[in-house]
Amino acid sequence: MIMAEVLEVTSGKIIFMPLGGAQEVGASCYFLKLGENNLLLDCGCGLTRGIRFAPNFAALMQTPYLQDFHQVSHVFLSHAHLDHSAALPDFLELNERAAVYMTDLTREILSAQLEERFAPIEKNISSVAFLQKIPLPNLKISFHQAGHIPGAMMTLINFRGKNILYTGDYSTFPTQLVGAALLPDVKIDILILCGLHARHPNYRRFGDSDAALKKILRKIYYALRRRKSVYCQVTQISKGVELITLINKFLPWAEIFIDERVMKIVHRFENVHIPIMREQNHPLSSMPRAPCIILSTLPPPVNSGLEILNGDFSLHDDFATTVEFVRRVNPKICVVVHSPPDKIFHTGTTLEQVLINDPDSRTSFIFPKTGEPFEL
Repeated sequence: MIMAEVLEVTSGKIIFMPLGGAQEVGASCYFLKLGENNLLLDCGCGLTRGIRFAPNFAALMQTPYLQDFHQVSHVFLSHAHLDHSAALPDFLELNERAAVYMTDLTREILSAQLEERFAPIEKNISSVAFLQKIPLPNLKISFHQAGHIPGAMMTLINFRGKNILYTGDYSTFPTQLVGAALLPDVKIDILILCGLHARHPNYRRFGDSDAALKKILRKIYYALRRRKSVYCQVTQISKGVELITLINKFLPWAEIFIDERVMKIVHRFENVHIPIMREQNHPLSSMPRAPCIILSTLPPPVNSGLEILNGDFSLHDDFATTVEFVRRVNPKICVVVHSPPDKIFHTGTTLEQVLINDPDSRTSFIFPKTGEPFEL
């Protein structure tokens, strides 16, 4: 009786609730209820002070929308970065029947990153291609290039005549490994935007690289000029591949020694005809002689005399291009997630405050908190 009442109340309604990754980075996972269809958009993990945390799946059971995890029928994984993908095995332990969709390249990268955790969930995964359409009950779904990293996809859902676009992480500029995002040629009613810099008005990119990346490359250059080796630690394995490509472009003479975990991803990229390795790139088997670059996922050795660098950088639109992206899409509703506050300048300015003064903008904004449901 309770189930029938819930279906009657929610039939035809659109309900959105972040389970993680709302106004913070990490554990991106978003529940989307479209009538009787219960979906998850992404399923990632976060890391705080070395402690791993997953989405709050239990929050689903505290709503009137679900009584069992098995009522979630489909998961759409935007890309292989771990803050959007690493909790997928955790959710499939709760719901072993859910169908999971991702691009073939995302599947390749994810299998290398999850290692032994990937085999038990592989049966749930279906690979999709850009512009491919899949029909679900009362839904039409298609997938579109998101830029950001190879294989990243936007998910477009048509429900009862309304177009809902989930961006995942996206970039409107080309990177070394992938072209810019390609928007679907339809009018978007609801935009679910992963807007990392939507609240950072002072953050600006410089061409196809951000300030952090320029700083990394500059430090590597001057260390090598001083005949010192650089130990560059990457937390996202796939970002290690991107960093190799960028070093090869800007410092083509530099010797790079790459650890085993990153090499696995390199091989996956090259298996799908995305060339990465050059003559001066080598697997890391022992500590090489200076000067060189050591790129690893492991913490650096103590008292090594190496120049230590954090290899993190952004592949996201900056504040100005985020504003322009939303202005171009011009949805009725924009739900902004993956969007931490400005912790450096504390301006409090958001893309909403910019677009509210734009006479051509029809968009109303929602900045939801984790565990907070909204009817859209």
